[in-house]
Amino acid sequence: MYAYAYGQLLALSVYERYEQTGPELVPRYLEMLAAGGSKSPEEVGAIVGIDLADPEFWTAGLDLVERQLQQAEAAAQGSGRL
Repeated sequence: MYAYAYGQLLALSVYERYEQTGPELVPRYLEMLAAGGSKSPEEVGAIVGIDLADPEFWTAGLDLVERQLQQAEAAAQGSGRL
């Protein structure tokens, strides 16, 4: 279970990085995906310019989850379902 949660938060944090930097991240992101399991997680993260030891990186992914949750709650309240 840990690996799935780690992978999901990593993906969300990389997406948040994309939101901040824009399309210039795409080639490096594709390179990161192509690396697959051939490199350590730290090396794979470095491809897209992230430091997996940096708590700020992980916080960015958690912040994205929080924003998505708030949007879902607002949508549910607007529809009268909450």
